[in-house]
Amino acid sequence: MISINVYPLPAYAQNEDLANSVAVVIDVLRATTVIVSAFAGGAKNVIPMLDIEQARQQKEILEKIHGKDSVLLGGERKGVPIAGFDLGNSPQHFVSEKISGKILILTTTNGTVAIHAAKNARCLYVAGLVNAQAVVERLKNEEKIAIFCAGTDGNVTEEDLLLAGCLVSRLSHCSQQNQKPCQWNHHAERAKLLWENQFFIDNKEIVSETKLIELLRQCRGGKNLVSLKLDADIAVAAKIDSINLVPEIRL
Repeated sequence: MISINVYPLPAYAQNEDLANSVAVVIDVLRATTVIVSAFAGGAKNVIPMLDIEQARQQKEILEKIHGKDSVLLGGERKGVPIAGFDLGNSPQHFVSEKISGKILILTTTNGTVAIHAAKNARCLYVAGLVNAQAVVERLKNEEKIAIFCAGTDGNVTEEDLLLAGCLVSRLSHCSQQNQKPCQWNHHAERAKLLWENQFFIDNKEIVSETKLIELLRQCRGGKNLVSLKLDADIAVAAKIDSINLVPEIRL
């Protein structure tokens, strides 16, 4: 039996929900997309932090261990890069020329908070649309999966639910192929329907990146980025299945 539970916000989950679970944290726009992009660009490690000052202090500590210029600070508050940080929270900027071989300390308004909320899981992965299929492949033999959506400022966001639905839909297909029963909570069922209503034709998944970009633009997080003139981040986040890796976060 495969059990999949989706939590539209971290506050929806209880500690007992994480017992023996594999957790997947989603913040499509943009923290988990940034983390996946950073590892794809050759980052040595990514350390999510809750607090700006703690992030700065952690950089000082790590540079004493690993050497000057070994650590980068990245993140945002209310979508805006943090003063004095090396990078903001735009996945397009986390390329190998900047990030390869570096340790990234990241603090964001929503995504890193969700990661810390899931820290008591047996293991903790991060997912974006960019590595959706890689996440499915990693999870398909697990028995208890908890999918955490970061949301925005305590509000449920459709962009995170879309990816959650994508994962549930694909995992349920894997369970059918493997003849293993699959059960999920009502949030997972709603997310699955959200995804399949948009991207299924005759019971087959057909994803249009153009349509996906437009959907993301209309979501709460997407509207925030459009208002900040960060539309390019939406296009990067919509490159579904473009990265074949699954970062595991250890806190």
